[in-house]
Amino acid sequence: MRWRDREQSRNVEDRRASSGRMSGGRGMPSLGTLLFLWPLIKPLFRSKAGIAIVGIGAAAYFFLPSFIGGGSSVPVDETRDQEQAAFIKTVMADTEKVWSDIFAQAGARYPAPILVLYRGGTQSGCGPASSGMGPFYCPRDQKVYVDLSFFDDLERRHGAGGDFAQAYVLAHEIGHHIQNMQGTLTEIQRAKQRARGGRANQLQVRVELQADCYAGIWAHHAQDKFNILEEGDLEEALNAAASIGDDRLQKQAQGFAIPHTFTHGTSRQRAEWFARGFKTGVLEDCDTFSR
Repeated sequence: MRWRDREQSRNVEDRRASSGRMSGGRGMPSLGTLLFLWPLIKPLFRSKAGIAIVGIGAAAYFFLPSFIGGGSSVPVDETRDQEQAAFIKTVMADTEKVWSDIFAQAGARYPAPILVLYRGGTQSGCGPASSGMGPFYCPRDQKVYVDLSFFDDLERRHGAGGDFAQAYVLAHEIGHHIQNMQGTLTEIQRAKQRARGGRANQLQVRVELQADCYAGIWAHHAQDKFNILEEGDLEEALNAAASIGDDRLQKQAQGFAIPHTFTHGTSRQRAEWFARGFKTGVLEDCDTFSR
């Protein structure tokens, strides 16, 4: 992908220096966890021995994982880390320009989300974020959370390397932001609460496939505007989409797939919907809910 020496997004919170890239320690527990534990902890504050127990427990919670090998303890290649950050910020800027134009054509203003870069763990508006979760969009704070180490894992474990594979991942999460602005995420969440059996999972699959299609729309218009594609880029995106299909991931993990548990779609579906968005660049062609 052609990205060097181009504009980078300013809608970025870079938390890499404060999210413990060499540390295995944990972040603050959630409010719900604290409320659950408080009745058990409160009596301990009545004695010095109890206070000491609380102190030891807190130290173990926050610092023990780093001593026993939990969390991220792999040294970060600073040069590569900075290059990855510069790349993903450039892709973010491209998504802002593309979607701003699409919204403007509909007579609306595009409210760009915030990109949060972190390493290891951080806190999001949707709860704690960890490197094991992979990139995600939080509709509550309208931020996209990306631990850059995910891209190493995408290449190493799933065979989906290449810069345009990374661009596809970010564009997919931006697709969820578009859905949020359209009201789709709220509507589907309500429908899932009323759903029975595997219907909730089926609705979530449709949400994810539409985000894949929106990623394709971004790629279509970014190519028209900036001529970003190099040889093999499109194949990298399609390979990345297929590599994280539910059927492939389940077969890798347990040797077989269970279709009614799918939440993101099959490898074939994910690649096909990205390709559909890329081919036409039209929002109406991404209606995954009526197909």
